[in-house]
Amino acid sequence: MREEVMDNLQQWKLNTDRSYRIIAFGSSNTESTWSSNGRHNWVEWLNINVRHHIGRHVCVINQGIGGETTDNLLARLHRDVLSFQPSAVIVTIGGNDAIQGLPLERYADNLRMICTRIRLENAEPILQTYYCPMYHQREDGFQSVFESYMEVIRTIAREMGVLLIDQYYCFEPLYRNQPEQYAKLMHDSIHVNYLGNLIMGMHVSRAFQLPDLQLPQDIMQETLQLKEQMDLCFQDKRTS
Repeated sequence: MREEVMDNLQQWKLNTDRSYRIIAFGSSNTESTWSSNGRHNWVEWLNINVRHHIGRHVCVINQGIGGETTDNLLARLHRDVLSFQPSAVIVTIGGNDAIQGLPLERYADNLRMICTRIRLENAEPILQTYYCPMYHQREDGFQSVFESYMEVIRTIAREMGVLLIDQYYCFEPLYRNQPEQYAKLMHDSIHVNYLGNLIMGMHVSRAFQLPDLQLPQDIMQETLQLKEQMDLCFQDKRTS
């Protein structure tokens, strides 16, 4: 599936006579808000990278709305996604489903329906997990609940042959091994800050096989240090 997405990107790059749209579809982890204090979120980082390296005829549209679940995404799928005739849709949803206690079976059915309806419109769905929440600031038992929703995303990606961007798999080892450092990536217990968004943008760009992001000078050193620590913890996890 990754090869198919990459082939599409190459076709887009060559076919400059038409426009292409990637839609980022989700909740507060996708939506651009004033809380970013003027910094980019991961969707904006991807848009800049795509337009620079693929072409200005390609754009990423942010259709995130904070507080939403898969129920809400299904309800507005036509208005906010399909009506734009996208070529690809990155779906990042599940945190509010977990917090609100949406049954796992219903969550899974909703995700499957979202991906199916996207494909029926000749667009490619892409599923993305969340980063890792700061569980020590959440209620007891939240980790097992949240992780079960993330596992549903992985399962559906395998079942449907959908490209998976597994942010959680990359973020979680740093939280588990260096929670004080991990906190530098977080706005609160369930949302990343501008540094976390930047690293998410790095991971998404890598999944699209785009060149590295051009990091702002004022946060370059801190970002690279945190990314190095994240990668080391990730490697330790894979070799243990």
